[in-house]
Amino acid sequence: MDPLDDLAPDSRREVVAAVVAALAVSEDHAEAIVRASEPLWDAMEEAGGLVDSWGSGEFCYLFPKMCAVIQSPAG
Repeated sequence: MDPLDDLAPDSRREVVAAVVAALAVSEDHAEAIVRASEPLWDAMEEAGGLVDSWGSGEFCYLFPKMCAVIQSPAG
């Protein structure tokens, strides 16, 4: 099962495009990154509600911002 299929089509396009922009990667790589984020996001939710559920509006807004921090040069 593909976790991206759990996202509404508009949310899927939005979060993938935001990851592409944040990390300067291809759409295929962005989709793979979003798919891989599900276990981490679920663990953060289970650890006391650090985040909202995977695929929620919070995820679609916050996850690309987290990616942008990763992409930022250290300094």
